[in-house]
Order: sequence, then structure tokens, then C-alpha cells
Amino acid sequence: MTPNARFTEFLADIEPSSTTKSNASAAHSKLRTTLSTDDSFGQLHRHTFLSGSYKRDTAIRPQVKNGNAQRPDVDIIVVTTHGTYDDPVGVVDAVHAALTRHYTPTNRQARSVSVYSPLADMDVVPLIDPLDDGTYYIADRLQRQWLRTNPPGHTAWTTRVNNAVGGRFKPLVKLFKWWRRENKTVGKRPKGFILEVLAAENMSISETHYGKLFVQMLENIVDRYRFEVSVGVVPTLEDPSMPGNNILDGLSFAAFESFYNKVKTHAAIGRAALEFDDQEKATEKWRVLFGERFPKPPVRKSSGLLETAATSSGL
Repeated sequence: MTPNARFTEFLADIEPSSTTKSNASAAHSKLRTTLSTDDSFGQLHRHTFLSGSYKRDTAIRPQVKNGNAQRPDVDIIVVTTHGTYDDPVGVVDAVHAALTRHYTPTNRQARSVSVYSPLADMDVVPLIDPLDDGTYYIADRLQRQWLRTNPPGHTAWTTRVNNAVGGRFKPLVKLFKWWRRENKTVGKRPKGFILEVLAAENMSISETHYGKLFVQMLENIVDRYRFEVSVGVVPTLEDPSMPGNNILDGLSFAAFESFYNKVKTHAAIGRAALEFDDQEKATEKWRVLFGERFPKPPVRKSSGLLETAATSSGL
């Protein structure tokens, strides 16, 4: 079986570098200060905080495209003085207008404003907290309504799960996200936080070998959702910090089926990799799952008199 050290080596390789983290920190710090001091938006600004995989420490190293490393992604929540009586479209537009005064380019999404800077790509999400009690609502421009959300709850949940399994949850999520990046399916979904919840729902709480942990997770996903796929429906996956909220809502069956089939195929490949004693053959299987960054086994060095005699011309 492939030694666990190969997986910890791989995890270290796909971790965002210190430079990436430093760039992300500098970029989001500058943007948050910019919003709070903007002549117009400063009057609507209450406070900001980080969210997403960067905050939850489940991010992986940025992609490399055409030989160039992409910028890290950072999610920034800005809590405004608006209320549920305000038009969600106008709230997102106000954030967009403020950011456009300082950054180019920017782009309005359904619930956020995307900002592209030299150091990081950032999604700025306006929220309101009408009762000032941590009950947050997000503006949806397309639905023109306010929706309950809980980004701090996602961060706290991730920490609880990781602590409960001895710190193995976040590394497993990073393996899962890297696997997802390497293996495209219809619509490239599910991704992000959904993968984190799938990992938590289907991981072993006792397994310590990351190869086994990953393959068991894939196998559990296959078993768990076999019926839904057989009848052609997208399963329900509850938001751990928002009971009753289905985070798979809006995902097409074609996208989920494509993802499921890839999981099923790779679960079998991963199981075969675990069975190999020959590490060259096992590595070939792991690289189907994780790509060419998965490390090769170390090269054995010849030593001793017998190896020296065998390679000499004297005998």
C-alpha cells in the first residue's frame, strides 16, 4: 500500500504557498480599508469579515494556466446599514459603484461583486444584520429578495468537524477539491462548500491513512446516493449552519449524475491503487485521480559491494 507519507507530501505541495497567502492578505486588507473609508459608501459600511475557503483554511494552491499561476480567490463579507426594506438590487449596485471608483475591472454577480486585483481575485458580498444579533441576510439581485445566510456558521462548523476527527477533515477536503479540479464533469459542479459538506457526511472518523480516507469517502458517496441517481433526482444536502436549507438546490440532475459517475469510477481506481504493493503501479492509479503532481515513489539508491561489483567491468 502507498505510504501515508506520500499523501502528506502531496498535501504539502497543493497547499497555498506563503507568497499566495501573503498576497491574499495584502489584497483583502486594502479592499476592506478602501470600502470603510470611501467618501460615499463609508456611510453605509458597518464592518467586514472574511469568508469562504480562504477563511476556513480549505483552499488549495491556485491553478496554473498557460504557464502562469492564477491569483488566489478571497471572499469578503461587507455588512451594511441597509435593511430588508431596501431593494437588493440597489444594495449590490452600491457596493459595485464604490469598488468601481477604486478598482478596474469589477463585475456584478447575483449576490456579490467580483474585483480583480494584481494580488488576488475577490468576491465582495453585501449582507445585512437588521437586529444586530448575527442573523444575516444576503441580497439576491436576480430573485430581488433577501435570503437568510450564515457565513460565520460555516467557518465555525468547519473548525468543529476538523477538531472532532483529529485535524484530518481539512486535509481530506483539500484532496477532494484537488481531485475535483483535475476531473471535470458536466457544469463543473458541485464544488466549493458543497464538497466540504459531502466530505464531512461521508468520511471515516477513525481512519488515519489519507489514501484510505479518500477512497472510503468516494465509496460512501457512491453508496449513499445510489438510489437518487437510479431514479433521476438530485439528493438533498442540508446546510450544516442553516437547518432546512438544501445546498444542492439549483443543481441539475445532469451535473450531479456526471459528478456521481466520476466518483464511482475513481472509487474503484483508488481501491485498486490501495491493493498494489508495486508502488510504480499504485502511483499510476493515484495519478489518474490526482494528476501528475501526485509524487512518484522515491528512487532506490544502490549501495554496498555487491552493487558495485555488478556494475563494474572487472568481473
